Amino acid sequence: MFEGPIGKQMMIQQGYVPATCTLPVEIAGPLIWSEINAGRSPCWECNGDRSVCKGQEKRPRHKTTVSDKGTAHVF
Repeated sequence: MFEGPIGKQMMIQQGYVPATCTLPVEIAGPLIWSEINAGRSPCWECNGDRSVCKGQEKRPRHKTTVSDKGTAHVF
């Protein structure tokens, strides 16, 4: 449904990524849609060159660990 150039173009038109997004068209549509559905920006974990794509700032996923007392900590 979101594969190929049409899928990427749909994601650009919806404003999920800038028109200058450098993700390959073969994966862009499904990848962007997956990230949006998970509540994340597709730009956050993308390794694209921000000086080219003009995407949002890169953000690593939060890591959750459990202390020896059983308390969860988000980093």
